[in-house]
Amino acid sequence: MSPLLGVLGGMGPAATADFLAKLAAYTPAARDQEHIATIVYSDPTTPDRSDAILNDGENPLPAMFRGIAFLDEAGCDLIAIPCNTAHHWYDDLAAATTVPVVHIVDAVAAQVEREAPDTTVLGLMATDGTIQARIYEKVLTQSGRRVIDLTDLGPDNPVMAGIRAVKAGALDGARDILTAAARELAARGAQGLIYGCTDVSAVLDIPPDDVDVPAWDAADALAISCVNRLRG
Repeated sequence: MSPLLGVLGGMGPAATADFLAKLAAYTPAARDQEHIATIVYSDPTTPDRSDAILNDGENPLPAMFRGIAFLDEAGCDLIAIPCNTAHHWYDDLAAATTVPVVHIVDAVAAQVEREAPDTTVLGLMATDGTIQARIYEKVLTQSGRRVIDLTDLGPDNPVMAGIRAVKAGALDGARDILTAAARELAARGAQGLIYGCTDVSAVLDIPPDDVDVPAWDAADALAISCVNRLRG
């Protein structure tokens, strides 16, 4: 029987759909039957992850546990979570199942190391919750890299504005806002960009328009990692 991938999704819906498209694009297949069998558990009612981290909002972990249990019981061989901020609870989620869970930040870090080992300053385009939880910083600083972001702009942070626009379905406006954010990070000295939110991944090209530094997409890295692990 072919290996089965489980996707803990819905955070948000557009990000999950984008991840599935990337998974299909990176799978070497000449016909339908050669693609990876996938079960998606998509619950957009999962409480906001950034709100839980920043404002002591409702805990999303019980909702995510339900999804993990569903995928475990379905017989999945590997689980992917196309939400960066959800990885703040990675250890709890991984401990709740015997199924291996891919860590999205490890996937991105490995890609950067392979493709640009001399890059030392990375501009992170992520939710305030991801940045506050230091999900990327904990991993990337181990290899001597520095992470910069735009959270110092507070309520004027264009990354958060762009993410909110994606969640509201205003994709063209979101693309313009996030492209401006990418340009600002490059102007501040970022030698490369990381799309550390799968809502950013859903709308931005690599690299964005008029940005002359490389970019790495967390959703791309997650999809590639899943294909490699399930297909060798």
